[in-house]
Amino acid sequence: MNPSISVENLKKLLTEDEQAFTQFYKEYHAMLYYHALKYMKNHEDAEDIVQEAFTRIYLNIQKFNFTCKISTWMKGIVKNLCIDRFREKSRKSSTSLDVPIGEDNSNLVDTIIDEGKLPEQLVIENEEHISIINIVEEMPLSYRNVFVLRFFSDYSMKEISNNLSMELNTVKTNIFRSKKFLKGRLLQF
Repeated sequence: MNPSISVENLKKLLTEDEQAFTQFYKEYHAMLYYHALKYMKNHEDAEDIVQEAFTRIYLNIQKFNFTCKISTWMKGIVKNLCIDRFREKSRKSSTSLDVPIGEDNSNLVDTIIDEGKLPEQLVIENEEHISIINIVEEMPLSYRNVFVLRFFSDYSMKEISNNLSMELNTVKTNIFRSKKFLKGRLLQF
């Protein structure tokens, strides 16, 4: 990932050069995905946010004014989309738990069967999830890119090889090393 984009590449994006935007997407996808995942805590939601962010970036790239890094500008877009998503979820309609339902006039609370996880389990799982994300962010870039594509985006080895323009054996080696890195860091806890 480039920390900033050159003026020439930005001009290509502004002139709607599809190949330039594809390369741009490949370079920044993982960074934006991690950023969205920090907020959303859900892989599918994070990926949806990133896709929507790239659409907004493409449509609004002409508004980028070089007062900050492009990565900072894009992270701002992702953050705003995450905030919007949280607002949408909080506005969804609610149902009273005390309103009688059905023929026997039982209420919704009486019909709910709790088969979910205990709050303590959810907190532990969330902490473990955040720890793994933090460790992945510490990985060397070559390990991190293949790790994210393989385990967060479910890409096949061949797809990773094609997307990152890497030899298949290099992809396999980097996945092995990234898992070893993760395991080593988890054992330190």
